[in-house]
Amino acid sequence: MPSLIDRYALPVLQDSPRPRAADAERPRAWRSLEELHRSPEWERAASREFPPGAAEPPQGLERRRFLQLAGTVAALAGLAACKRPAEKVMPYTVQPPDVVPGVPNTYATAWAPEGYAAGLVVTSWEGRPTKVEGNPDHPASLGATHPHAQALLVDLYDPSRTRGVTHRGAPSSFKAYQDAQTEHARRLEAAGGEGLWLLLEPSASPTRRELVERIRQRFPKARVETYHALPRDSVYEGARLAFGRPVETLVRHDEARVVLSLDADFLVQGPASLRAAREFARSRTPERGSMGRLYVAESHFSVTGMNADHRLRMRPSEVERFALAVLGELAPRLPGLERFREGIAPWPERAREVRAVAEDLSRAGPLAAVVVGPRQPPRVHALAHLLNASLGSAGRIVTYQEPGVETGPSGLEVSRALTEAALAGRVDTVVVTAFDPVSTAPVGVTLGAALAAVPNAVAWAYRADATAKRCAWVLPAAHVLESWGDARAVDGTVSIIQPLIQPLFQGLTELDVLAPFAGVAERTAYQLVKGHWERERGGPGLASDEAWDQALAVGTVPDTARPVLSLTVDAGAVEASVRAFAGAPSEGLELNLVPGYKVQDGRFFANPWLQEMPEPLTMLAWGNAALVSPATAERLKLSSSGRVRLTLRGRRVEAPVFVLPGHADDTVTLELGWGREGPEPEREVLGVDASLLRHVDAPWFTGGLQVEPGEGKGGCVTVQQHWSMEGREIALQDTLDTFEKKRPEYLKHLKGDVAALYDPFKYTEPYQWAMAVDLNRCIGCGACVVACQAENNVPVVGREQVARGREMHWLRVDRYFEGSPNAPRALPQPMMCQHCETAPCEYVCPVNATVHTDEGLNQMVYNRCVGTRYCSNNCPYKVRRFNYLEYRPRVTEVEKLGLNPDVTVRSRGVMEKCTYCVQRIERARIEARKVQKPIDTQALQSACAQVCPTEAIVFGSLHERESEVARRHRDARHYAVLHELGTRPRTAYLARITNPNPELEHG
Repeated sequence: MPSLIDRYALPVLQDSPRPRAADAERPRAWRSLEELHRSPEWERAASREFPPGAAEPPQGLERRRFLQLAGTVAALAGLAACKRPAEKVMPYTVQPPDVVPGVPNTYATAWAPEGYAAGLVVTSWEGRPTKVEGNPDHPASLGATHPHAQALLVDLYDPSRTRGVTHRGAPSSFKAYQDAQTEHARRLEAAGGEGLWLLLEPSASPTRRELVERIRQRFPKARVETYHALPRDSVYEGARLAFGRPVETLVRHDEARVVLSLDADFLVQGPASLRAAREFARSRTPERGSMGRLYVAESHFSVTGMNADHRLRMRPSEVERFALAVLGELAPRLPGLERFREGIAPWPERAREVRAVAEDLSRAGPLAAVVVGPRQPPRVHALAHLLNASLGSAGRIVTYQEPGVETGPSGLEVSRALTEAALAGRVDTVVVTAFDPVSTAPVGVTLGAALAAVPNAVAWAYRADATAKRCAWVLPAAHVLESWGDARAVDGTVSIIQPLIQPLFQGLTELDVLAPFAGVAERTAYQLVKGHWERERGGPGLASDEAWDQALAVGTVPDTARPVLSLTVDAGAVEASVRAFAGAPSEGLELNLVPGYKVQDGRFFANPWLQEMPEPLTMLAWGNAALVSPATAERLKLSSSGRVRLTLRGRRVEAPVFVLPGHADDTVTLELGWGREGPEPEREVLGVDASLLRHVDAPWFTGGLQVEPGEGKGGCVTVQQHWSMEGREIALQDTLDTFEKKRPEYLKHLKGDVAALYDPFKYTEPYQWAMAVDLNRCIGCGACVVACQAENNVPVVGREQVARGREMHWLRVDRYFEGSPNAPRALPQPMMCQHCETAPCEYVCPVNATVHTDEGLNQMVYNRCVGTRYCSNNCPYKVRRFNYLEYRPRVTEVEKLGLNPDVTVRSRGVMEKCTYCVQRIERARIEARKVQKPIDTQALQSACAQVCPTEAIVFGSLHERESEVARRHRDARHYAVLHELGTRPRTAYLARITNPNPELEHG
């Protein structure tokens, strides 16, 4: 009798699949240095299917621990005592026409994460917001968001927020604050405002600008300053140097053929990052026959660097030297650079890279652009403006516009100036609306003591942070979804910020705080905003109620985008600055400070969704670490399981070590925004406070760092080894040249049917739901992870449980490396339930809890699940999550407000996974039945597809041959992950294609 293998060529019965000959040249992907070198620790971990401790019972663990750490639930004793809004609220007896129980409404609004507006569309159920999306009609968001916008709801319903007005620790009222400040304003007015300081958050709000102008006119001697721990001062100073005025620079990345990024993480940071990511993704389409090329010069591995065709790693102080070397190479080739043909020192060690980049920029000409990050000094920005003008791209794909935010100094020197004035007794009143300047102040700036010495110090704070604790008056800050306001996008387009819910904790807007000093204390924020736009626009603008309502409904004010400026570079001023650059490298090791990708400057520190989201490159959760390169770690005898002691100018901190492949040598990177105390009662400090090594004269990077091994274990929590699938073709990438040569047969062995014991399922329903993920578009930002968490009520599990491999994310973004540890290529890959046609999980469930639908969905019936976890053991993709603990043992009224009522809140002991957002499918089906029409599958989107800035994820039905999801399933680059197992997944992946420069790739 023939064997089963002879009768049925089933890969599951054969040996492990081996690399195909056609793809033998593709480098092996690896996820960590331990995996690459197959260390004993990794071998032990790889022998297990699940991470160590994943199956251990939760003995000795206090369930309340997670909730206290995450800050997502708390008792309502304080909430019940909160004073209600002054407006009368009466229950309706006649149903309002726009509020139907069980049917959500959506409202357009905006928020200003970096001073500039990004449009939002917020879903609200009977007056409570539950989901944030991007506004597709807004020029800055284009329907997408960052993870931080998705996580806004956690901050909204956070019970640790500041509650009520307090004066010197005692409860007070907003009326008392208004009266006190009005009296102070009268006394200050007699002295011209001398002794008055306003320390404000940078903002592009036209209404706030009007209030500030009123204050300046009333108090001509007052100091009105802006402060941000992550300033963009060098951007504006560089423009002043090049053009004589500050400007905002916008790049059309979809039209650019060659882009040189000098320490600019433009895909995820900056006021235009959402638009830049969308345009960049559209330039990465190999089917068009041509692709753009991206060079990134940086020290730490950034999201933008992960998507570069060539990532040029160097110390942060060397980025400027590289820019000058490119200038010297371009000077003989381009008009306008004649004065730089001599006197520019070459860089012999980088000569090959400099030559290749310069030649590529020169060939692209008007379709080339040089972009610079805000951490680099102003002369590098001025140099980029000069290069763009000489290339001919200025005015074509590089445009300039009037800034919407204040462009004066807003960095660390502002906090030092306020400290000196306050300690000298020259400050009588200070109003602080900037985020926690006491915690973010640099070394030697004792701003906390200075504020405590000010007789009338006012803090507008979202939580009781270090600044609020040192001010006499503390005003609760309203959440953006509780506020009236306005803001300009980076292109000038205005959005009206409207509230979706009454302030939960008596929150006030920044306009409310400033109104008494502007002499309009009697006016509310709504009256200030509406009045401003009635006067600003006039006539047919927003003076009528119809125009105002239309602006609120659409989310933008029409015809408010600012015109493009026509500017000429002052080459002489740029030359004088360039000649002043010494070019000498810094001594010894360099300290490199970067914005916290998840917590930024610390303002998102208390947000558990962002804390638990893995960092895109390190995959760290619930903390930061000192990042070093493999070579530096070996030389200094450091390891990712240990700690390090960092000393700079006599200041010392200890941090866990993380050895990051691709990191620059002789450089130690620390993320800002960490080292704060978590929620009560533990008050656990998470991460390392990098500001303890930050100086006014070196806010981002500096030399002279001393490094020595520390004591104890590192304590990093990383998910990079969870659910490892070593030895399989999972995330694939090739060069454009390879793809073109193999296009007819590209990845043929990962397509088509595989022999199976069972006949394919015959579908009778018209809809065949499916998903496609284009790895060429995915930048690895993680927005889809948080969007899925918000849409599906996915719980936060906390630091200890993540360390055990018990994270509950239904969607994860894996990160793979290829190449040498010193200069690898990185590749992100979203991974969720694949909704297999022949799903291994379905065959082994003893209670039929995981089932297949007539429309191709693999569904979970929670009432049937008894927690055997057989399905998880049998899932080759490791995308099923098990509730080990009751993560919501007591769902309070505050927490209930943020839950999506369309999705079941699961309890302990059941298996969870991606459902393709089946609740959205069913709601679309209900709406289609009402009008007796088919489901509009083009409008139907899963949460991950809707949020994606680059449109990497698409969802739809395969029965529509012309739909985007069906087109991607037929694309030459498409393949099925673990195709050889015969699972026939409904999720197709499109291989990533890079466009390397042949001179650098093979030279």
